[in-house]
Amino acid sequence: MKVAVIGAGNSGCAQSIKLMQNGHHVNLIKTSHSLHDDNFEYLLKTGEISCLDTTDGDREFSMKPDMITRDLEKGLEGAEAVMVLTQSLQHRDLAKRVGPLLKEGQIVFLIPGNMGSTQFAAYTEGKHVIYVEGESTPYDARIIAPGKVEILFKNVRNAVSFLHKEDEKYLPAVTSLFGTHKYLRSNIVESTMHNPNMIVHTVGSIMSASRIENAKGEFWMYREAFSPSVWGLIEKLDEEKKQVIRAYGGEHVISYLDACKWRNEEDLSVDSLEVFRNYAATGGPKGPADLNTRYIYEDVPMELCMLEKLAAEKGIPTPIASALITIASALKNADYRAQGYSIEEVKKYI
Repeated sequence: MKVAVIGAGNSGCAQSIKLMQNGHHVNLIKTSHSLHDDNFEYLLKTGEISCLDTTDGDREFSMKPDMITRDLEKGLEGAEAVMVLTQSLQHRDLAKRVGPLLKEGQIVFLIPGNMGSTQFAAYTEGKHVIYVEGESTPYDARIIAPGKVEILFKNVRNAVSFLHKEDEKYLPAVTSLFGTHKYLRSNIVESTMHNPNMIVHTVGSIMSASRIENAKGEFWMYREAFSPSVWGLIEKLDEEKKQVIRAYGGEHVISYLDACKWRNEEDLSVDSLEVFRNYAATGGPKGPADLNTRYIYEDVPMELCMLEKLAAEKGIPTPIASALITIASALKNADYRAQGYSIEEVKKYI
């Protein structure tokens, strides 16, 4: 397929490389100047993405997208699929720009979804656009130099949800992109609740605030943050998440640890906690370096706050999620509850 990739950061560059390896044609589009501008200018200059792939024997290679551009209209022209790989905080504003340009029959795949398809759908009413939401990208990666991305880890399984149930027949087309997205969630609420960042990013960073600020960039969250008492907190947050999934008709009511194992481990007989520890030891990234991190400014308003709002709609108490939101807001002097989607914005789709 011809795939327009919106977002040219760590994830956009890595997934573009893998799409091209799988035989797809890629237009890489950057829509802002907020992050990774030096990287994008280098890509424009060279016309190619360089890669160090640790999942393939540390192989180094380069590939050329069909187009690298800031022009949304040109980048989207002729695309059969559109992958949105920006931070989910950008979905509302991006939908205003992208939605009117989308065509009948296009697949729009948002990773992470975080219910962002509801924002895009508002601009394509009357057109049959297929909206798909993912929970995490198939490849973890980081930009290590201008124009060069390092691929760190591959998920062996990925699940998706479709905004409209009748569009689940398009799953084979979605699977063809990377090969790992073979599995369906019940709905976009279930997908949002199974975004792993909602659990580990928020708890790990909020409960380690002083460590992060004192470590000055030498904090390894996956190795350091999750002591036995903090795991107890995660388990309580997990229970709130599970109640929300059940309340909205979700069928896959599993813990963060079991979902982590399902994504990351070929052998599902392995203990879930052992899988997490192995990831922390070998694939878990360093960071965050300070509290100005997407682990808080994205994952709290877009995920924890959505959990709280969805739960309130069904009369479900969320003392742990609510406490974490309040603490994060106080730490950053921000009103995160006001930044995420309102329940009214998503209600008609759930």
